[in-house]
Amino acid sequence: MTRFPFSIIVTIIAIAIFMSFFRLGSVSFFDVDEAVFAEATKEMFQSGNWITPTYNGENRYDKPIFFYWLMAASYKLFGINEFAARFPSAMASLLLALSVFFFVRYFLDSKNALYATISLVLSVYFLVYSHAAVTDITLTLFITLSICSFYLSVTGIPYSSLRKGGSWYIYGFYIFSALAFLTKGLIGILFPFGIAIIYLLVTEGLTGIKKAFSLKGAILFLIVAAPWYIAQIAINGQEFIQHLFIKHHFKRYTGVISGHKNPIYYFIPMLIIGLFPWIAFLPAGIRNLFLEVQSLRLRPEGFGELSRTAQPEGFKVQSKTNSLLKAQNSKVLLLAFIWLAFIFVFFSFSTTKLPNYILPAIPAASILISSGMSIKERRSPYLVFGFLFIVIISFILGLLFVISKKYLSKIGIHDVNWTFALATVMFAMAIASLYALLIKKTLYEYMSALMIVFLVIISIKALPAANQYLQGTLYKYSLYAKERLHNGEIITYGINNPSIVFYSGHKIINVRNRDGLLPFIKNNRNLIAISKTKDIDVLKDLGFNLLENDGRYAILEKK
Repeated sequence: MTRFPFSIIVTIIAIAIFMSFFRLGSVSFFDVDEAVFAEATKEMFQSGNWITPTYNGENRYDKPIFFYWLMAASYKLFGINEFAARFPSAMASLLLALSVFFFVRYFLDSKNALYATISLVLSVYFLVYSHAAVTDITLTLFITLSICSFYLSVTGIPYSSLRKGGSWYIYGFYIFSALAFLTKGLIGILFPFGIAIIYLLVTEGLTGIKKAFSLKGAILFLIVAAPWYIAQIAINGQEFIQHLFIKHHFKRYTGVISGHKNPIYYFIPMLIIGLFPWIAFLPAGIRNLFLEVQSLRLRPEGFGELSRTAQPEGFKVQSKTNSLLKAQNSKVLLLAFIWLAFIFVFFSFSTTKLPNYILPAIPAASILISSGMSIKERRSPYLVFGFLFIVIISFILGLLFVISKKYLSKIGIHDVNWTFALATVMFAMAIASLYALLIKKTLYEYMSALMIVFLVIISIKALPAANQYLQGTLYKYSLYAKERLHNGEIITYGINNPSIVFYSGHKIINVRNRDGLLPFIKNNRNLIAISKTKDIDVLKDLGFNLLENDGRYAILEKK
């Protein structure tokens, strides 16, 4: 097994910390999800109601409670601001990266751990969701810890001094699943248990399934997860069940919620974009799995029952045969493949699809990618294919970034010189990958450096530009309303932007049409209305005076 100096481990941890926290609070909240979580947690924090989240004064049942509690704790530490709202996601991202690194290092080796962590951390998926005040990366952490705990419970812990305590890991499987259930609902149960059962079926048959079940574990699950659900049902009853489980679980899966309908192949491009360039080595990782499984099936012992004396590198090993190591390697890759395939297939058949849905499968993809990156045969067709794929996609992305300057200027984003910087990085990635093919070396260190530069440019330039375009006007209008409106009301006409509620500090009245606005005009109170530009004339006809119009949004006032 390959061993790396301690300095390499420190460097990996430093990169994970940097990518998780760099410019964490530098931009305002994005609508819709970030802003609504931030506002709902603010209302919880200020009201002291720790059971039922509210948004704009109304009960919000979209997600369970745990992420709100994490954000509220962060508000307590850092104040109510963007950094505090995103801090739980950043911490979860860091812990996720460390969990993947040490899990892979224990059961495979340092090289695979290095590659798995790089492919996870140096990706667009990691950058976006480590910096978003939403549940997804926290859910991913808990599902990852639950699955890793399950694997430890059935395979054996790697330290001989703790060998007898391996069964304790089954409790981690249940506890982390309970936390996932408290974070995003039923998939916190479905994913860990579905993956575990399929893995046991493949490796041990029907008799092995019982290893996923534990009475004590189930009791721990209920102790962690049940109290809040019982309290919610006691307080809000059928309304809670209807909204959380029926609407945001079953209807979201079988129908279209908020217009997010996408084709069955939707997550293929999402994975390519979100894990580029490392996704190019996923086919090689899957190929390695099937080759090793086939090799094991040709042996009399097959998968066998792994010895609990197997040790990771750095520890004395009494007996470590090649077949044992191959079985261990195969089982980890098999677990990762089942993990990735289960979530990918499950959400591919969901009617409502969003990029974040596939996030719990990203650690599994990174483990398989690490295997593909570790191929020793430099002339392997899978490795050649991987680098050619990177060359082609990098070149295409570089051209798109060059062309995008003209189109971004047309929609109102004028400071776009950063597009050339991103294009330069992509062209450099294409050149480095082509050179790697020619000299038959991997050059992963150069690719990693280019990805760091790419992600830093996105953080410093692209993200603020996008934030200014999408949120800048609404942020300004919200602050205006906060300063000027004392005894009146804020109306959002034909728009749904929770950032207005957060930054204005006012409860808003959401009106969809002219008739819905009439009752509020008759009360002769001061009103500030924020709308799209196309609705200005409707509001003017009702007595509103136009204060400002930026071409997309307008703010009007009626005294």
